Amino acid sequence: MNESHQVLELEPTTSEIIEMFYQISFFLIGTPINVYAFLRTTRNIREGGVESRLVKLSRQLLIAHIMVLFTYGVWRSYWFYNIVWVQGNVMCKVFSFFCALPFHLWSNMVAAIAVDMLCCITSPLNSYRTGANRVDWLIALAWICAFFCALPMAFIRGTITIYSFEDESYEQCYPLVNSYSREVLVAFNFFHVVTTFYVPLLIVVVCYSMIGLSLRKQMAERKLLQDGGKQQKQSSTKARFLRASLAVICTFFFTWLPYQVLALLRVVCDENAVCESITSRINWLQAIIIASTCINPFLYRFGVDRKRCSHNCSTMESGVGKVSARELDQSPFSESIVRAVGGRSRVKSETM
Repeated sequence: MNESHQVLELEPTTSEIIEMFYQISFFLIGTPINVYAFLRTTRNIREGGVESRLVKLSRQLLIAHIMVLFTYGVWRSYWFYNIVWVQGNVMCKVFSFFCALPFHLWSNMVAAIAVDMLCCITSPLNSYRTGANRVDWLIALAWICAFFCALPMAFIRGTITIYSFEDESYEQCYPLVNSYSREVLVAFNFFHVVTTFYVPLLIVVVCYSMIGLSLRKQMAERKLLQDGGKQQKQSSTKARFLRASLAVICTFFFTWLPYQVLALLRVVCDENAVCESITSRINWLQAIIIASTCINPFLYRFGVDRKRCSHNCSTMESGVGKVSARELDQSPFSESIVRAVGGRSRVKSETM
C-alpha cells in the first residue's frame, strides 16, 4: 500500500515542468503568427504569377510549424501534466506519428525549395513554363515521403504498463522494447534521424552548390555584354537573391543541427556509455527547433508587395533580402534569346 500511495503522489520533474513551460509559451506565441502568415498568403496564391510558387512552398512550411506547435505545445504538455499516458494505445500511436510527421515535412519542404531554386537558376526558360506543375509535384512528393518516413513510429511505439497494483495501473507511451529487439529499434532510430535531417540537408547542400556554380558561369558568360552600371546593379541583385536564399538554409541548419547531432549520438552510443549520459542531459536542444517556428515566418516569407509591383512583377521577400522579377529580367539569372527581326537583333529575356 505504501508503494501504491507513493505512485499516486507522483509529480512532474523539474525538467518536465520547464519543458511544459516553454512548449506552451511557444504555442501561445507561435500559433497566431503562423496562422496569420498562412492566411495572408491565400490572397497571393489566388493572384497567381511567378511568386505563387514560393508562396505555395512557404505555406507548407507554415503548416509544418503549426503541427509542431500543437503536437508539442498542447498534446505533449498534456502528457507531462498527467505524468503518465492516459489516452490509450491507439492515441499513443497517433501521437507518435504526429511527433515525427511535421519535422519530416519541414525538412522535406526546405529541400523542395532548394530543388525549385536550382531549376529556376539552371534552366530559367523551362522553369518559367513548368514551374507551377513542378512545385505541385514537389509538394506532393514532400508530403508522401514525410508520411511514409513517419509511419513506422506508429508501429515502433505504443503503451507499456509501468506499474500495476490491484485494479490500478499506469502506462507510458514508449518504444515497444518487449516486441522489438534492440537492433531493430536502433536501426529505426537511425533511419528516423537520417531521413529527418541529414538527407534533406544533403539535398540542400548539393542544390545550392550547383546554384553557385551556375551563377558564376552565367556571370562570366555575360560579363563582356554589359556595361559597368548594369554590372553593379546585377551584383546588387545577386547579393539580395543570395541573402534571401540563405535565410532559409541558415535558419534550418543552425536551429536543427545541435539537436540532430544529439539525436545521432543517441543512436550510435552504447547503452550506459558516457555519451549516453551526456545526451540525456541536453534534451532541451529540441527547444531551439520549436522556438524557430515563432521566428521563421519573419525570416523566410515569400510574398508580393502589391504597392510597388504589378501582377507580372514578382517578388521574393525574406527578412534579410528581396529580389524582384524586373531586376531578374536584366540579371545574369535570366536566359537571353537573340533573334533577328527586320535585319536587327532583339534580346528577349525570360525570367524565372
